[in-house]
Amino acid sequence: MGELTQKSVFSSKNSRLFILDLARCIAMIMMVQGHTIDALAHPQLLNTGEFPWNIWNFIRGLTAPVFLMVSGAVHVFAMKSDSTGKMGDETMIRRIRWALILLSVGYLLVFPANRIFDLPFLNYDSWKLFFQSNILQLVGVSLLLVVWLCRSFYTVKSLGIAAFTVAFSIFLLTPFVHAVDWFNYLPEPIGAFLSYQHGSLFPIFPFAGFLFMGVSFGAYLKQIEQSERDNFLLKKSRLIGIAILGIAGVLALILNQLPLPKHEFMMSNPAFMLIRVGIIFIFFSFTAWLHKKLYRFRELYAFLSAKSFHVYVLHLIIIYGTPWFSSFGRYYGKSQSIEVSALAAFLIISVTLTMIYLVDYIQKNVYRAPEILRFSLGTMLAYALLR
Repeated sequence: MGELTQKSVFSSKNSRLFILDLARCIAMIMMVQGHTIDALAHPQLLNTGEFPWNIWNFIRGLTAPVFLMVSGAVHVFAMKSDSTGKMGDETMIRRIRWALILLSVGYLLVFPANRIFDLPFLNYDSWKLFFQSNILQLVGVSLLLVVWLCRSFYTVKSLGIAAFTVAFSIFLLTPFVHAVDWFNYLPEPIGAFLSYQHGSLFPIFPFAGFLFMGVSFGAYLKQIEQSERDNFLLKKSRLIGIAILGIAGVLALILNQLPLPKHEFMMSNPAFMLIRVGIIFIFFSFTAWLHKKLYRFRELYAFLSAKSFHVYVLHLIIIYGTPWFSSFGRYYGKSQSIEVSALAAFLIISVTLTMIYLVDYIQKNVYRAPEILRFSLGTMLAYALLR
């Protein structure tokens, strides 16, 4: 077969955006190595205040926004509308079910007791740890909000405008939201979604803004001819990113003159959120270029992208264990050399991806394997919670 031309490389029989799949795969690998090295490396060796680890830490901070923006964009392409143009009932039910699964798994990963019957005896600090908002909890709640938005607007264009408005509003309001001690007014499970104070890593403000920004971008891409979408990502995405970086710089200068509540720049500043968005658009352009080089592997990274949830859960279990059994990340945490930590990251990436592939193969080739797997996992979970 001759070398693929640019036109054939950017042609597809379906509307799947392999470029965004590749972006999510790269972010997924960066996430696993970031979690592993951060969990194992000694803090004196992994000083994120010094070069090169400050750069490494900054890049780590982009992985979740990349996931969220890609998820938002993909959500638009996967959405099926009814005759009125709004999200169909079947799609809505599937999205709500998926959001509830994400919330359930997110909380199960940090279940605060060995058994359900031990819950009444937990102290307040244990409940605070349990209700912290991590990425799965954030995506679950944000997805419910996206479903509401999709049911409220009947055209892709209006959905995109509404999603952009919501995203930008979330970014702008973030310093003000975090100036409030929500735990004085709201119960712990709700307050944890609005504040960093009790240890939440991914509160709705600002991180839901990235998901809505992805919905807005996905709506814009959907209005472009299918044959032109990949070319748009290759040629225009970096220009959009540079423009957003310029806007972020101007916004930073304006905000610096305003009496904003005291906040950390990298955690709550609206300008910094736009800086991340701008860099992500430039990253999409890079992945479009890389997609041309790796086109023959497009089905592989589409498969891995679709399994990102499983990769996330599995690598956390490998590193930290579960509430019912431990793992090496707890025994050897923050005590290893950079070399050992990097080797562990490589091994965990390899093991995780291999296990994902094997499980998928078994599910597709063994009679009733999906039902058996779900029953087995459900039985083990019930035993762990009720024994």
